[in-house]
Amino acid sequence: MSNKNDSSSVEQTEKTQTPPAVGLQTPDSEDEGDFKAGKRELLILGTMAALNVILALDATVLPPALPKLAKELNGTAIETFWAGSSYLLANAVFVPFLGALSDLIGRRMVLLFSVVSFTVGTIISTLATNFTTLLIGRAIQGVGGGGIYTLGYIVVSDIIPLRQRPKYLALIIAGWALGTVVGPVTGGLVAEHAQWQWIFYINYPFCALGLLAVPFAFRNLKLQNQPPFLTALLRVDWFGSILFIAGVSSFLIGLTWGGVQYSWSSYQSWLPILLGGLAAIAALLYELRVPSAPFIRLSVWKNPSASLVFVLTLIAGFELYTHLFYLPFYMIAVKGLSTTLTGVYIMATTLLVVPISIVSGRLMTRFGSFLWAVRLGFACLILSNGVLLLINQYRTLVEHLFLILSISVGHGLLVLSLNIATQAIASTRDVAYAVSMFTFVRQFGICLGVAIGGTVFENVLLHALERHGFPPDVALDTARNAAAFSGPLNSLPDGPQKTAFLDSFVEGFHGILYLLLALAVVSLFLSLFVKHFDMNKQLESEHQLEQRVSTDAA
Repeated sequence: MSNKNDSSSVEQTEKTQTPPAVGLQTPDSEDEGDFKAGKRELLILGTMAALNVILALDATVLPPALPKLAKELNGTAIETFWAGSSYLLANAVFVPFLGALSDLIGRRMVLLFSVVSFTVGTIISTLATNFTTLLIGRAIQGVGGGGIYTLGYIVVSDIIPLRQRPKYLALIIAGWALGTVVGPVTGGLVAEHAQWQWIFYINYPFCALGLLAVPFAFRNLKLQNQPPFLTALLRVDWFGSILFIAGVSSFLIGLTWGGVQYSWSSYQSWLPILLGGLAAIAALLYELRVPSAPFIRLSVWKNPSASLVFVLTLIAGFELYTHLFYLPFYMIAVKGLSTTLTGVYIMATTLLVVPISIVSGRLMTRFGSFLWAVRLGFACLILSNGVLLLINQYRTLVEHLFLILSISVGHGLLVLSLNIATQAIASTRDVAYAVSMFTFVRQFGICLGVAIGGTVFENVLLHALERHGFPPDVALDTARNAAAFSGPLNSLPDGPQKTAFLDSFVEGFHGILYLLLALAVVSLFLSLFVKHFDMNKQLESEHQLEQRVSTDAA
């Protein structure tokens, strides 16, 4: 048996490994042709691209429709806020566990569970008659969405050699970007012309596609030497997983409550953060010492470059979703656009992500390096955040369109390059765990962006209103209910009072942009310390396509 496996490994190496590249040396054309995805690989990639459409669509369709959702379900401002946050929280905290679980029981089973969870959550959300039911559905959706997102990148690492991975991952990112383009417009149309349930009805065709396609597309992706199902379940690190999920959940709940539902000085804000942080640290210490099969491999952090890339990934997630979340709010509150027209303008946020991701993916494959894309991506974010500081109520809508369009360049470069960097730095046996950590850190950054961005906006807006002469109680009420005030603000008659309100709101949004600009500068500086890692790695995974296994065995 060992000889047979050794032979398989040698043949696999010959099929997938390309000669090492030095720096940015261009490989020979014959090296580029060493691997070409077949029908089975493309079927898997196509399935994951379609599932990523639904993830991005679901994430971006909701914000424009939140006012209508709140009105129809009689929701408070806090409940409306949690309609988005409950999904993001569940999405983040379950990612490491689902990634590790797929290593024990197989990718297909966990991916199918994730699609089922997303579908069940969608159905519950559609049938909701109150916000409690809606939030439960959104949380279940979040669990499924996290599994779908991380499994997509993990599966690609199973079937595509690292050197060729960027250009194939661009297909999945194209699906995600398509969802982010269609989502805001769809949300705006629903808010103005349809029942709020259509926010979730549009998910059903993709849910059905996933339930049908996953069992078929992944039927040949097998875990070698897979133990019986019950044996695998007994190997799952249940205690460490539960402790970590509970700790991170508590931390994020406190973070999202702070400055929104409760003041930062209240125990309702700092106590969940403190207890959650302690529980998460305890879980990591437990993972380091106790379980034989830890669901988090802290070894993925040992390399200094890997640690830097995870920090950069957190900031990139922070930047992207802060843009996606607050720019629509700006266009509605300051420019007075309808939700539909706002969706059209926010399409510019991701309009160039697809072509830039595809081009950068091919260039990373050709050059055998990811560093140039990471550094250029953050440099572009510095420029775009600086340019966005030019937005105000006096500029035309055409000017706003081009200003917003600028941010898609940096995000298009970063969304793929940081993922590839994570995989290039990780050891072969840790790639799946590194991908799960990448996804968790990115989603964690998204949660931070929404929460911290809101806190910055509220505080800057409050001080701006007070400086413009508004009474303290009016300023405080306006700052805490800024989203609800955007409608009355636009209906105010032109005059000094409306101008003062608009100037204050613009200052609040500028506060967010200054934060994003500073983070982009720090990120570019940190990226200079990330080292080059060879992308010519042998494709090794215990999860292999059956066709390839049988070919190797022959």
